[in-house]
Amino acid sequence: MHLIPKNKNMNTTFLKLIRWKNLFIIILTMIAMRYAVTQALFSNYKLYLAFPRIGFIFLVLGIVFLFIAGNFINDYFDRKTDYINKPLKALLGFKIRRRQMISLNIIFNILGIICGFIAAYFANKLIIGFLFIFIAAVLWTYSAELKRILFIGNFSLALTIALIPLSVAITEYFALEHSILQWEENSIRAIKLSVQLIIGFSIFAFIFTYIRELVKDCIEYSGDKATGIKSFPTVIGKRKTDFIISALSLISITSIILIWEIYLSKLIFFRDYLTAPFYIYAFIVFPAVLLFLIALTWKASKKHKTMLNLINLIIIFGILFSFIFSLAVYGKI
Repeated sequence: MHLIPKNKNMNTTFLKLIRWKNLFIIILTMIAMRYAVTQALFSNYKLYLAFPRIGFIFLVLGIVFLFIAGNFINDYFDRKTDYINKPLKALLGFKIRRRQMISLNIIFNILGIICGFIAAYFANKLIIGFLFIFIAAVLWTYSAELKRILFIGNFSLALTIALIPLSVAITEYFALEHSILQWEENSIRAIKLSVQLIIGFSIFAFIFTYIRELVKDCIEYSGDKATGIKSFPTVIGKRKTDFIISALSLISITSIILIWEIYLSKLIFFRDYLTAPFYIYAFIVFPAVLLFLIALTWKASKKHKTMLNLINLIIIFGILFSFIFSLAVYGKI
């Protein structure tokens, strides 16, 4: 039995089923956290990355493999819902048998967990490998059960997304831990600042992933209602869900502005630089304000698809801010 399609059309199908665009964003996020945030800060404080490149490669592969596995098991359990909400996607899924999807899920989960433990070995902390088992378990449970439970489903998925940037900070911290007695004041400052910034990116990823899933629930209302999935739109209606989205958007806008004005703008890297505040307000805050207004006031038929595209842009711009930060650290802007 061939588990992975071989001809050109089936290869295209396979790429669509694994959501290659989402995987690209995952890889970009992890590269940004390691090189644009951590390495940039460390170099400024004369500190070197302790987690080796080969370990980082296995870390990225582990995360990517787990999310590929999660995509297959999600399609396995969602065929009825997708047949109503996304008939074209469902037809793509039918080109791979359900038994093959289970097999592919198991294979990629095993590969992901193995890569995770190899990354944990290079970080000198094998317990990190259990994080990969946790992610695999959450993604399986999310598809099988949690996504049908109000609030819990979206929360669990947003949590796994938040762990993507955080995994970079965790592995680097533990790779450095063995030399803790040699840490100087500058070393502590660099490590603390890099961890704080990556935690900020993780919280950003969590909030906007959660908002994104609420918007997707509105788009997929018909299929969710027909198959008994308890999402906010199917339980309280789309209009009230829009109020929740607008409230979360407003909280996000306020938080981003406060974090910039109270914390980030005070960092020495951003003093007297106009590029960073312009980027924050023009490419993150302004789209978030548009999201808030659309959720609150629009009544157009394609409202939620517009909102989804806007959230995707906000997430991408949020990731790319790490490169603005890197340029500021290196004094290039």
